[in-house]
Amino acid sequence: HKHGLQPYGCGCVLFRDPAVGSHYKHDSPYTYFTSAELHLGEISLECSRAGASAVALWATQRVMPLLPGGELASGLEDCHRAALELHGRLESDERFLTWVEPELDIVLWAPRAGTSHAISQESRRTFDEAARHDLHLALIEVPVTQVESSWTAQGVEFQGDSVTCLRSCLMKHQHRKWIDAIWDRLDRIARV
Repeated sequence: HKHGLQPYGCGCVLFRDPAVGSHYKHDSPYTYFTSAELHLGEISLECSRAGASAVALWATQRVMPLLPGGELASGLEDCHRAALELHGRLESDERFLTWVEPELDIVLWAPRAGTSHAISQESRRTFDEAARHDLHLALIEVPVTQVESSWTAQGVEFQGDSVTCLRSCLMKHQHRKWIDAIWDRLDRIARV
């Protein structure tokens, strides 16, 4: 919804078999009183909400069609390249840990430490310090099972079922031009 410039609620689930709708059926006679026939609002996830989100999606795709090499696709490619570049820098720097290459624009990473508990503490410190440097990251709780195989080989000892890591979203095409500035701030923060 972010890259497509859409309201969060613009989405749908489509079922080939209309009989699946009976699983979602609910009774709200105060809303649907015009007909005894089954009404879409009685079986949809959106119920009686307006269809403005769908119109917004339609209008955006008229202006920015989903075409290879088009404006939207080019923006997504820039975001992906920025994420790959940041991931590459983090991966090649001994101060950081990664475990998965970005598929689009989200980079998952953590400051290196000897234990998952210390990584969680350092991630929170980095999050706070980054905000003071006008670099906005997100914290994410990651199940140890997702990082264990790659981080055990890096000497990390695990305590508990999850570890707090950092999440960087490079979702603006301008982020590709800002990678050096982003990296400079991360470098400064890692030195503290």
